[in-house]
Amino acid sequence: MSAASLARFELALQAAPQLPAPGAYAGATLERWRTLSALAAQDLAACKLAEAHWDALTILADIGAAPPPHARIWSVWAAENPQAPLQLQCQAQGARLTGTKSWCSGADITTHALLTCEDLERGACLALVDMRAPGIAIEGQGWQALGMRHVPTPSVRFEATPATWLGERSVYLQRPGFWHGGAGIAACWYGAACEIAQLLRRKLHAEQPHAAAHLGAMFSQLRAARGMFHALAQRIDDTPHAPWIEEVQALRSFVRGLASDIIERSARAMGPGPLCTDAAHAQRCADLAVWVTQQHAEKDDAALGLAAQAAGIVWEL
Repeated sequence: MSAASLARFELALQAAPQLPAPGAYAGATLERWRTLSALAAQDLAACKLAEAHWDALTILADIGAAPPPHARIWSVWAAENPQAPLQLQCQAQGARLTGTKSWCSGADITTHALLTCEDLERGACLALVDMRAPGIAIEGQGWQALGMRHVPTPSVRFEATPATWLGERSVYLQRPGFWHGGAGIAACWYGAACEIAQLLRRKLHAEQPHAAAHLGAMFSQLRAARGMFHALAQRIDDTPHAPWIEEVQALRSFVRGLASDIIERSARAMGPGPLCTDAAHAQRCADLAVWVTQQHAEKDDAALGLAAQAAGIVWEL
């Protein structure tokens, strides 16, 4: 991880060791999303790791599990390899993890992680592991993309590593907070997209009508997304035990689209100059382009479409 991103990450955790859970009190959800958005505008690499840390603490609170007293930096690793899932075996002397977990962002600085795995007796589950425990090897860096290159994302090999079984995988996936957290990811994308638009606004001159048109299109999209965030945050605050699945899916889909469009429009409006000479802008665009692929594009949109069809949703004012 770059020294600058690590410093921003550590400063973020010092300023807010833990964010309010969505719906914890009136205004809590928007407060959380604003913190994520502001950090993303500064540094998406730092934001990705901080969001995972805060998400892990929220997951533990949701399932009623207390964090270990010496835990300092948390990660959540939930990517699956169906051909070779990470195995958890519960024995008389405790649970043990064996196998490889891919896509472990921040593994080199993480002290504790929540991860999905396969319990040999009880099926898919959620476990907690101390990354200082024996039997852990961080494997070679397979990450080749320029986007998110400052976030180390290796595979981690576990060999009979002590772990704590936290529950079936459903305790992680079926929480309302799982969906609320997905909207928090969209807030990160939104913050970075805003910063890209801000660069164009600072550079815009009156004699550049086509660039102004691009900025106007960005304005329209960002204003609409901002309204969606505010409306959903209010709903979560009012009814925190509801997952608001369709609303979260619609928000993520919309923000994913505007992020990609703003990256493209910024290049068309300003030309290659900023991408070639402004390191922060170039990295931000590359990072954002990679992170929004977490939204499974047409697969997620198809799920939303089927839900709309089944529910008979209408769109009249």
